[in-house]
Amino acid sequence: MDLRKLIDKEITREEAIELSRLKGSKMMELFAVANEIREKYCGNELHTCTITNAKSGKCPENCKFCAQSAHHNTNIPTYDLKDEETLLNEYSKSEDYNAKKFGLVTSGRSIKKGTKEFEEIEKFIENAKKTNKKVELCCSIGLLDAEEIKILKSKGLTRIHNNIQTSPKVYDKLVSTTHNVQDRINTIKIAKQEGIEVCSGGIIGMGETFEDRIDMAFTLKELNVDAIPLNILNPIKGTPYENMQALSMDEILKTFAIFRIIHKDKVLKIGAGREGILKDFMGMAFMSGMNGMLIGGYLTVRGREVEDDFKFIENVKKMWKNK
Repeated sequence: MDLRKLIDKEITREEAIELSRLKGSKMMELFAVANEIREKYCGNELHTCTITNAKSGKCPENCKFCAQSAHHNTNIPTYDLKDEETLLNEYSKSEDYNAKKFGLVTSGRSIKKGTKEFEEIEKFIENAKKTNKKVELCCSIGLLDAEEIKILKSKGLTRIHNNIQTSPKVYDKLVSTTHNVQDRINTIKIAKQEGIEVCSGGIIGMGETFEDRIDMAFTLKELNVDAIPLNILNPIKGTPYENMQALSMDEILKTFAIFRIIHKDKVLKIGAGREGILKDFMGMAFMSGMNGMLIGGYLTVRGREVEDDFKFIENVKKMWKNK
């Protein structure tokens, strides 16, 4: 296959599967093409976002990877929704981090209108917007209907987050049996219809095939999501995946590159796993098509020091400029 033709060509599923079989020096060519696509369609801006674990643990869903599920014994801290003052302080700190987005994330299936928690989130969004900070607000509070999304949008919310996690074909096998992936997809479709941005991606390393990852990528393309976070499974003790073998570096980077070739003009963000799994190869991810990252830590896993990420971001920008 002539890889350079993929810079401007829409790739098919069959071609993407063919790319997944590349080895040796052809992989380096794949990474270079993905990086050129990133530069051509997205420029050299590195998108950063930070999240808060606003409500932790006791989740009734049985997602196999998740430390917050009540079905698993992971001994994480559990607490109800953080108070508004705490959330506003965290939101203010996100500007110090130079983050473009601040995501409020809660455990559980959903937070519904009419509940005290939903009203508190409404109030937080409204008051956060009054601070006139440049950081945009995102919520990851589970399954939502049109009315709920309209309410949150009217308060100043600009984006929702709702991962589909993997290929819909294997969702019940690899992720959860207590809810259906179609519930997540419906929330995404409603948000797009209501004119609000959507951040949706998934996790690699749960035992899925490359074909499953490619199916996830094309599902996200059909949904026309605005940003795609790709997390690398961080096996957590007490979950069904605690003994899952880590992916190889070449498989991770190849996945990133193929996602970029499929999603030419989208923000592709590295989420959990970049520090612990990628380690010395972390910079290569940004030479393989990625152009975004979470900073300041994850939900139940601590990330790197923000100052270290600032230095890393500057080095990535230099690499892009001098390639």
